[in-house]
Amino acid sequence: MIGIATSAILLPLLFNHASIRKAEMNCTNNMRSVGLAIMNYHAAFKRYPSPDFGGHSWRIRCLPFVMASPMYSEYRFDERWDSPNNITIDTRPFQSKKIVDENADVPMEVLGVPYPYPCTHSDDAHFASYLMLVGDNAFGKPNGWRSDSEVLDDPKSTIAVAETIATTNHWLSPRDLDVATMSFTVNDGPNSISSRHPRGPAVLFCDWAIYRLNPAIDEDTLKAMVTIDGGEELSRELLVERGMLLAP
Repeated sequence: MIGIATSAILLPLLFNHASIRKAEMNCTNNMRSVGLAIMNYHAAFKRYPSPDFGGHSWRIRCLPFVMASPMYSEYRFDERWDSPNNITIDTRPFQSKKIVDENADVPMEVLGVPYPYPCTHSDDAHFASYLMLVGDNAFGKPNGWRSDSEVLDDPKSTIAVAETIATTNHWLSPRDLDVATMSFTVNDGPNSISSRHPRGPAVLFCDWAIYRLNPAIDEDTLKAMVTIDGGEELSRELLVERGMLLAP
């Protein structure tokens, strides 16, 4: 029988562990929504979304595939992403379609923002917690679109989107993780794949599987995981066996 003193020690530890796992599960579910949106975008247009074409983020282009919301129809692609109209689409109420009474337009609440999930631990909910890997040899093609045929490396070991602790990227901003300038040390600040989750940041692979990236992974292996055509022979099964990838 566990004594009172022992219970006083164990219960907070168990509660803390449960809280950590719940936060990780929420993060994984959020990343799963992002992956589903990219998949559905590709199914509709036969190409992956551009990270920044025309100065607009892949996150706004994928919005119709994430959630039912009037935000996308209110966004103006002929204006800057941070124009007064665009920057407020996740904060202002919209008018709904006429329903029941043809003269009764009623305010429609915005249904939340799909990308700045509470993984950044920031008080500002407008910052993106999930960024695309962008570069000439990365999943996100600068100012253009990728096709399936361009991903020559094994999709099971090629990262498309990763978690970040960055709190300077508005979810509408066409800025992500530039593989030419990012740090390849995990948890090396906002310009790296990073997370406050103890088991490491969530990463989305090109086969839409989600894993946690062990912060101890070496830079060379991580570099190989963000290229789409580097020719590196990486086995996800071996990475899991080595503990470099952790089940979500």
